[in-house]
Amino acid sequence: MPPFTRRIAFAITALLAIAGAGCAGDPAAADPQLQDSAIGAATTQAASSTTSEAATSTTATTTTTSTTTTTTTTLPPITLGFAGDTSFTHGLSGRDPLGDIEDLLSGPDFMVVNLETTVAEPDVGTPFPKRFIFKSPPESVELLTEAGIDFVQLANNHTLDYGRPALLRTLELLDEGNLPHVGAGTDPEAAYAPVVVDVEGWKIAFVAFSRVPCDWSASGENTRPEVAWTCPAFEREAALSVAGAAATDADLVIVLVHWGIEGDHCPQQYQWDLASQWNELGADFVVGGHPHVLQGVARLGDGWLILSNGNFAFPSARSGSSYTALFEFGIDSDGSSSLTAHPVRIVDGRPRPASDGERSEILDGLSRWSFGLDFTEDGAAVPSETAGACG
Repeated sequence: MPPFTRRIAFAITALLAIAGAGCAGDPAAADPQLQDSAIGAATTQAASSTTSEAATSTTATTTTTSTTTTTTTTLPPITLGFAGDTSFTHGLSGRDPLGDIEDLLSGPDFMVVNLETTVAEPDVGTPFPKRFIFKSPPESVELLTEAGIDFVQLANNHTLDYGRPALLRTLELLDEGNLPHVGAGTDPEAAYAPVVVDVEGWKIAFVAFSRVPCDWSASGENTRPEVAWTCPAFEREAALSVAGAAATDADLVIVLVHWGIEGDHCPQQYQWDLASQWNELGADFVVGGHPHVLQGVARLGDGWLILSNGNFAFPSARSGSSYTALFEFGIDSDGSSSLTAHPVRIVDGRPRPASDGERSEILDGLSRWSFGLDFTEDGAAVPSETAGACG
C-alpha cells in the first residue's frame, strides 16, 4: 500500500472518531457533515489509488506466461524553509527589506513566510478599529518573489485589517505575481482549501488556520468567512481541511497556524491538542507563529512541530522579538526528515544572519524552550533528555 494511502486510511478513521465524539471536549453529537466528507474522501482516494496503481503497471500475456512490470519513481532529497511574520509597512518596503538575508533565503528548495499584512494601494479598504493595523504597498509581492519567497500564509490576525476589499486586492496581487498562498479566500471553501505545490517532484499539501483573534466567534457564526479559522467554534472545519489535504495524493501535508500568546516563549495546552489532532488526521509538519518571539520545537510522530517561528521582516521587532530564526527541513528520498535552525537578527525591520554571539543566544534559547530536543552549534535539532524551561 502506498504511503499516502496508509495516511488516508488513518486520517479517515481519526476523522470519523472526531465526528462522533466532538473536538477539544465538545460534547456535540456525531457530525454528519464530517462523516459524509470522510466517507467521500475515502471513496475518492480509493478510486484514485486504484487508477494510479493500474496506470503504473503494464502486463504482457501470452498463451503460456504472464509478466507484470511496475514502474516506481524515487523522489530526490529536498529542503523546505519557513520564516515568521513578514510585513513591509512603515516605509520598510523602500529600504531593501530582504537584501541582507537573500543568500539564506535562496538555500531551501521552497521558502515559506507568514504574510502579516494586507497588500493593497492606500485607498483600498477601510481600516478596522483596532490598535495595530498593517497594509503593505503593492510592490511587496515583487520584493518577496525576488528575494526567494515561494509561498505565503494568509491565515492570521492582520489579513482583514482593511476589510474584504483589501483582502481581495491582496489575493489579486499575489496571483498576478505568481506567488501561491493559503489560508484566506473569497469564501470559507476557498480559505480552508488545501493548496498542493510541486517541489522537485514532491507533492506537498498546505493548509493554514488562525486561532487569533477568537473573541468574536463565541456564537459559532462565522462572520469573518474570508479566513480559515481554528477558533474553538471552528475546530471541526480545520479538521476537515487537514483531512482533505491528507485525502490528496500528497507526499507531505503541512499545517501553517497562527496561535499562541504574544511575547510568550512557552505554548498553551490547546496548541499541543490541535497539533496532535492534526497529526492524527495526516499532517506531517505543523509550523506555528503569532507570538512575535520564538517558541520551541518538538517531534510530532515522525514529523515536526515548530510552535512559533517568531518575526522575520517586521518593522516593530525590538529586543527579544528581533531574535529569530529561519527553520529548514531536510527531507530524504525515503521520507525521513531533519530540522536545522538558521539564527537571524532583525535590525530596523530588516532581517540579517545573526552574528556569532547572537547565534549562540538564539540557539540556546531554542534549546531551552524545546521539548526533547537541543540545537547544536550548527543549528541542527538533536534528541535531548534535558528538561526544557516550558515543562
